[in-house]
Amino acid sequence: MNFTAFYSDCMSRTNEVADEIEKFGGDAGQLLHESAYRMAVETYFATAFEIVDAMRGDGNLFDHAEHAAGDELYGLQSNFSDWVHSVAYHGCYSLMCEQAERLGLDV
Repeated sequence: MNFTAFYSDCMSRTNEVADEIEKFGGDAGQLLHESAYRMAVETYFATAFEIVDAMRGDGNLFDHAEHAAGDELYGLQSNFSDWVHSVAYHGCYSLMCEQAERLGLDV
């Protein structure tokens, strides 16, 4: 997976959330969280690692996600797998929120 494919996946999932909200309503932030969680955490380690590797294509996104993961895992007993899944989640969620705001959703 490269950054373009990762970005495209995030945009596609965000558009699905926007369609769901348009049809059925709901909390955009919660639906984006659930989608990012499914994409980055409820997945094989290899997939989460590919997401993190792809995020390096945008250094700011990776830095932001790494910082957020560090805050989330601070003081917890965690391992490399926890860190990878957390960075992947925060990167996905960040991109999805950015796209949602462009679409006019309240996040």
